[in-house]
Amino acid sequence: MRLNLTIFIILIFFMLISLSTIFSIGKYEYFIKQIIFWAISFLILLSSNFISYSNLLKDPYFKFFYGFIILMLILLFILPSYHKMWFSFLGFSIQPSEFSRILLVICLSLFLGKFGEQLKNTFFLFISFLIIFPMVLLILLQPDLGMVLIYVLTWLVVVINFLSKREIFQIFLIIIFLSIISWFFILKDYQKERILTFINPERKPLEEGYNLKQLKITIGSAGFLGKGYGKGTQAKLGFLPSAHTDFILASFVEERGFLGLLFYIFLFILLLRTIILEANFIKEPLGYVFSYILAIHLGIRFLLTTMINLGIFPIIGLSVPFLSYGGSHLISDFILLAIWHNFRYL
Repeated sequence: MRLNLTIFIILIFFMLISLSTIFSIGKYEYFIKQIIFWAISFLILLSSNFISYSNLLKDPYFKFFYGFIILMLILLFILPSYHKMWFSFLGFSIQPSEFSRILLVICLSLFLGKFGEQLKNTFFLFISFLIIFPMVLLILLQPDLGMVLIYVLTWLVVVINFLSKREIFQIFLIIIFLSIISWFFILKDYQKERILTFINPERKPLEEGYNLKQLKITIGSAGFLGKGYGKGTQAKLGFLPSAHTDFILASFVEERGFLGLLFYIFLFILLLRTIILEANFIKEPLGYVFSYILAIHLGIRFLLTTMINLGIFPIIGLSVPFLSYGGSHLISDFILLAIWHNFRYL
């Protein structure tokens, strides 16, 4: 088996953008760690030539993986931790909700592959959400609003093509109801302030509105060609918070301009297009479904994080796929690509 050359080249470009941006803004310690994360990720993808990661969709591997992820999410509420989102180990942080994204795509693929045509029945529609509900609930209680939004949107876009207009209307009514409940009983004050500040940026310009203000300054000062490599000021001088994580795309745009942004968008669209086109050559029906759900999931994350980094969507704390510092999201995406790669040769 061989890797798809287009996918491999795209990932190399993502790596270069990520590492060069982290280095240019002076995050040297994170730069070294990110090299390690990229090396592990590529080893996982390359090892898919010899290891069948697609076995995660089969018993007993699937049951073990499902149970293990749910257990990790539950343990976060037992361990003494302020954020309740990460495990710390040997100087590295592990975010279980990122790895549970693998479980999300697998669960939806298995269900859709078997019951896709029956989703017009409200019972099966309910079951389709019920299988991912334990993950959504545990992540919501952490709380991680951004990740919950990713999960719900992935499920919604996957099932919506199978639904009648009446069912779509009912789902949106339920979402509105749950949003109201979440606002009054689940969301933390700082999360509410982020949303209110997005609606009214002048609400608290030196508190919750600070990040959004600095983000817009960073993007607005970039121009078409940017300030030049290593010449960015907002990210490098610390005015832009989370410049190497949630807002790394804005850091990249500050130095490389909107031309760099267009290049990133082109790369991601090409990645999604390649995954979808390759799905047509997969003989295994489950692999075909998996490919489309993977493309939907990656596309939603790409769209949301790009809008956040451009200041046109509320800040909800999401890693930019393939760019942000961190191993959990990167390794998880590569495991998903490794599973997809296995299916290409079945």
